[in-house]
Amino acid sequence: MRIFRDPIAHFVLIGLALVAINHLWSNYQGERGRTITVSAAELDRLSALWANTAGRLPTGEDRQQIIDQYVQQEVLVREAERLGLGDDDTIIKRRLAQKMDFLVSDDSKAINPTDAELKLWFDTNRDKFAAPERRSFVHIYFSPEKHGDAIDALAANTLGRLQSGADWKGLGDPFIQKRSYAAIPESEVTRLFGPDFAGAIFKLKSGSWSPPIGSAFGLHLVRIETIDNAVEANFEPIKEEVAAAWQEDQSAEAKQAALRELVRGYDVVIEGSGK
Repeated sequence: MRIFRDPIAHFVLIGLALVAINHLWSNYQGERGRTITVSAAELDRLSALWANTAGRLPTGEDRQQIIDQYVQQEVLVREAERLGLGDDDTIIKRRLAQKMDFLVSDDSKAINPTDAELKLWFDTNRDKFAAPERRSFVHIYFSPEKHGDAIDALAANTLGRLQSGADWKGLGDPFIQKRSYAAIPESEVTRLFGPDFAGAIFKLKSGSWSPPIGSAFGLHLVRIETIDNAVEANFEPIKEEVAAAWQEDQSAEAKQAALRELVRGYDVVIEGSGK
């Protein structure tokens, strides 16, 4: 027939065939999407979760309630997906990303190292296990809100009184935190008072009051009571701790490598960046 020799007719017939195939596929997907299967494994998992919460094994009535709740949840999830409710939902995306992150983390578990490998890694990262220098100190606080421009003169005057033998406990202003600290490292002092204060007091000698030192709160006069020097770590006594840290470090590296490999499978386009 002539119609089968017409190129335009060929395109029309191909188009109709594609429409028919798409219709059949959509129907198939729709039917499959409306079938909810509660597998024996899934029911066992849900029953175990129920038992952990209730403190007893579920009865027949309980199991039916478990099934009903599971089916209702599946229906709600599928209907939400059908309506596209989760397409731009940040919380859903974050939760899915977390689950994928857990999967990547599980695949990134490091094998146990040999003693030689562990010792080499420890030598490279020895500072992580050393006990840092710690200092015990007392301080007198002066509030900038209370004293304003007079705060420097007041601190200097108080220092003179201390050097003349005044009792430090009755001087200065009330402080929101403690007035004495025992054996804390520089990192903790930085967290509590700020880096400038921490850097200054870890340069002081013990036994005498310092000149006024500024912090995130105001001015302080500080007296170092004791200095506990840093102690270098030895491998054998903390071998188990080192092994745990090695596992964590190696797993983190493997995870980052896996994430980079996943990212390489995508083209990233940043709109408005000109790239």
